[in-house]
Amino acid sequence: GIIVTLLVVVVVLSFNSFRLSGIIFLVAAQSAGLGLLSVYTFAYPFGFTVIVGLLGLSGLAINAAIVILAELKADPAAAAGQTDAIVTGVMSTTRHISSTTITTVGGFLPLILAGGGFWPPFAVAIAGGTVLTTLLSFYFVPALFRLFARRRAFESAQSLPAPEKPVTASVAVLPFQNSAKPISAQAAGQ
Repeated sequence: GIIVTLLVVVVVLSFNSFRLSGIIFLVAAQSAGLGLLSVYTFAYPFGFTVIVGLLGLSGLAINAAIVILAELKADPAAAAGQTDAIVTGVMSTTRHISSTTITTVGGFLPLILAGGGFWPPFAVAIAGGTVLTTLLSFYFVPALFRLFARRRAFESAQSLPAPEKPVTASVAVLPFQNSAKPISAQAAGQ
């Protein structure tokens, strides 16, 4: 209980937002399911090593979501919910996230290929879950971020107080000679 509470506090304080933290924890929950899917796909048995692998995966898999959200939050246009800015922000993080995912899978590949009953389910849960969660993060995280950014803009527009009295603009008209003619006509007439 204490460790989970500390994890939540750290993520909420780092983003200063419950909504963005919620996106990260949704990705963590989905990573567990995707890790189980990869274990099922490779026909390994569910056991203690898979559970340990899923716990490690939940911490590892949220890295892509954290990097994407940090980039989107730092860009004012993306934070306002502009689609082009969000796409640009995600594309700027793609190379870094992909390289860390490839190195993670490469590190677990010897354990997957070694065979046996202990390490392969553990490694497949982490490596497969990391790949699938990374792919999910490239689409799911920006979509939720845009949804929350648009909603925040709508809520802030709704919370603006109505003006107490109508605002009127006064226009002062100064008497200039030949003011009705365009400037080019005035120059031609002189």
